[in-house]
Amino acid sequence: MKSLKVGIIGAGIAGLSCAHQLTLAGHKVVIFDKSHGVGGRMSHRNYEKWGADHGAQYFTAKDPLFAEEVQRWIQAGVASPWLGKIVSYTHGQIVDSDPTKKRYVGVPEMSSPAKYLAKNVVLELSQTITEITKINGYWEVSSKESGVLPHQFDFLICATPPAQAKNLIGKNSQNLQVMCSEVQMQPCWTFLAYLRNPLTLDFDGAFINDHIFSWIARDNTKPERSRYETWVAQANPAWSEEHLDLSHYEVEPLLIEAFQNLTGAECDLYQTHLWRYAKLENESQSNYGLDTQNQLALCGDWLRTSTVEGAWMSGFHLAKVLNRMYS
Repeated sequence: MKSLKVGIIGAGIAGLSCAHQLTLAGHKVVIFDKSHGVGGRMSHRNYEKWGADHGAQYFTAKDPLFAEEVQRWIQAGVASPWLGKIVSYTHGQIVDSDPTKKRYVGVPEMSSPAKYLAKNVVLELSQTITEITKINGYWEVSSKESGVLPHQFDFLICATPPAQAKNLIGKNSQNLQVMCSEVQMQPCWTFLAYLRNPLTLDFDGAFINDHIFSWIARDNTKPERSRYETWVAQANPAWSEEHLDLSHYEVEPLLIEAFQNLTGAECDLYQTHLWRYAKLENESQSNYGLDTQNQLALCGDWLRTSTVEGAWMSGFHLAKVLNRMYS
């Protein structure tokens, strides 16, 4: 078996899943990410007394391969079922969701499975990759923070949203550039609220059909979370798109008012976050993008479905193909 040196741009669940499988097969992997931690949208924010999952809210496991992975996460103590009461909420009317549907979360925070996958992988965080260059048959990468980085790779994988991947790939692969161009990702404004007094709402999470917010959840009902009353509310894609160019200061009063109108409560502390590439407009069956001639590849939830499972499966399948090719 030929041992590859692989660079992966993006430390979300897709990049980490791919890196994990490649590392198990004996390849040498380095992951770059502009953030100071791993997980991408599988994220959690901590404040002085409270915290909340401000990206992915939970995950399900439909595919047997991912179901096996989730069981490994549970056994490792980094994931657990979320037994909160989930409903649909329309014009004030509540309908319970399917009680047999199993939902899982990372513990003690949503990013824990990502940190678990990253344990045996070389990470270079706080590195915003701005350029990739092929020199003498090997890929080199440059970052905004450090310039040209001291690595050479046989293979390079972009595990970023399509708009970012397209900019990086540039003219290096026409086929992969086309794949990126054909995909539309929708944004999501997210509101995090801390309340001194618990809300009396009769649910822990709700899909909302007639409001600015399409989802709202009592984050502290998730296992191993803070005891403080914390809520996460995520705006629907259309509203988020309409308000995409607003600053946090401009959007905050709108989200505060929407939260109060929906719950009847004023929050004592709050934060906002914009996920510019949050949801795939139309589901894909691609799984990954691969240019063997130029030794470039793509993975990410946008090549499958906008879920934790979709992201993990994309990275997993790409790694399996590379492992077969170089075994």
